[in-house]
Amino acid sequence: ELEQRLQSLGARKEIKENSESGSTLFAEFFAFPQYSTSSSRSESEAIMSNETQNSIADIEVNMVESHANLKIRSKRRPKQLLKLVSGLQSMRLTILHFNVTTADEIVLYSLSVKVEDDCNLTSGDDIATAVYQLLGRIQEDASLN
Repeated sequence: ELEQRLQSLGARKEIKENSESGSTLFAEFFAFPQYSTSSSRSESEAIMSNETQNSIADIEVNMVESHANLKIRSKRRPKQLLKLVSGLQSMRLTILHFNVTTADEIVLYSLSVKVEDDCNLTSGDDIATAVYQLLGRIQEDASLN
């Protein structure tokens, strides 16, 4: 609860400080994202990290043995949380810890998951790509409704 409160207060402070500069919220939570909406990096760095100009979300996955930590920052969409949890479970990723922080229209998900033995995703990049595709489908569903 304190961690969530700290993130919320930090986001409010950041909104006030950066409202004119256009900086993105929660940027400090990402060290080396596999997917990023940030436009501050060079084009070659963007290509190396699978970045596209119209990215759906910032995604960073760190893996240690059969456990992975995910950080996801995206725009809030209807039923996104439910679809994200359901999608992760269908990928055979068991959620051990899940934290959600929102500020305005932006949401930051911080997850700890266990990669089950029968999961086809074997690396952090595989998980990041699968989550990115899942969020793309969620975005398409939201735009259709």
